[in-house]
Amino acid sequence: MKILVVAPFLSGLDSGNGGGVVTFRQIAALASQHAVSFLSFSGVMARDIEEKCTQALAQVCEGVETVPLIIDRIRVAKAAFGSLSLSKPHLAALCWQASMQNALREHLARLKPDVVWIQFPQMAQYVTLCGDTPCIMDVQDAYTLSGFRHAQRVRGIGGVRAWLDWVCWARYEARHYAGFSAVLTLSEQDANVLSAMNPASVTLSMGLPLTEGVPPASAPVPMRVGFAGAFGHRPNREGLQWFLDQVWPRVLARVPHASFVVAGRNPPPEFVARVGEGVSFSGFVPDIFTFYANNSVTVVPLVSGGGVKIKTVEAMLAGSAVVATRIGAEGTGARHRQEVLVEDEPAAFADAIVSVLQDAGLRGRLADAARSHAGSQFATEAWRARIADIFSRMVKSHGEH
Repeated sequence: MKILVVAPFLSGLDSGNGGGVVTFRQIAALASQHAVSFLSFSGVMARDIEEKCTQALAQVCEGVETVPLIIDRIRVAKAAFGSLSLSKPHLAALCWQASMQNALREHLARLKPDVVWIQFPQMAQYVTLCGDTPCIMDVQDAYTLSGFRHAQRVRGIGGVRAWLDWVCWARYEARHYAGFSAVLTLSEQDANVLSAMNPASVTLSMGLPLTEGVPPASAPVPMRVGFAGAFGHRPNREGLQWFLDQVWPRVLARVPHASFVVAGRNPPPEFVARVGEGVSFSGFVPDIFTFYANNSVTVVPLVSGGGVKIKTVEAMLAGSAVVATRIGAEGTGARHRQEVLVEDEPAAFADAIVSVLQDAGLRGRLADAARSHAGSQFATEAWRARIADIFSRMVKSHGEH
């Protein structure tokens, strides 16, 4: 089949964010069996990162094209007004640009794809330009759910704005997802929420293709606790702030020689200021599996967000023992005390970390169980098979019309 992928940004293993990594793995898995062309905005990430992503995509895709994302004061002001008036979410408004509209129309006319695969909610609006071509919505993160969770945590004027933002996203997703042949989520939770909010949509939980290229397990660095995340993603910032403020001091009080290593580009200054409290920042790590394998404990202290937590799955595949909140473990299928330790209260979260650091047997059992579970649940071949079934049903349904 000929598949046209339409995305808000370039993707690749060197993108430095979970969304970019997982979408690249999806595209690579699709391209192994289909002719895939890729269209996205450019100017979203640093130039050197986009160059690496473009090169990686060119190795698996038939064609890779971008249009510049233009952000100026007028666009920002109009987007802000549209969000406040509930007509369109701020991010979606910024992504609705004439250059992308024209590029998509040109690709549809020239390539005549069998399927258009649209990634991330802010791009869902482009389904209106696809005419009779079957379209798949690859949600990645259902803002109807993640926005609700964020709004629950915010107080005052910021809370009012967060609730308005959630309403805006919920209306937007309901309006546009109904135009897709299938809406794919990463987790059952997202699928259930979107199905309830948008009963006209065909919403399916498809998981992730993550098992290819995972190295053998290795021995971790003693007493090392690790976290990785893109700091442009709000749930990562909120979760790390919660961990540094409420959990890490409790761990250090009981295990003074423990270290906490944070991976990710451009950490905010308020986090870097915590260096000296057993905290260090490694910046971008080119091999995320090695980073996780080196951790005696990988923490996923997320308190907001939706979808499958890719960092959790990657840590499990790398053979790391994982301590997570319920949101941090969501969508992985991992069970408390069997593949992960799951705690939501700061004291209990700290207790779980200390238990793993001080009990090598517990750490080993969790790590082995996690690696086995993730290797089964997130196998690339299983994902390809699920997608093939979706394509078959789409083509059949399209032919009947």
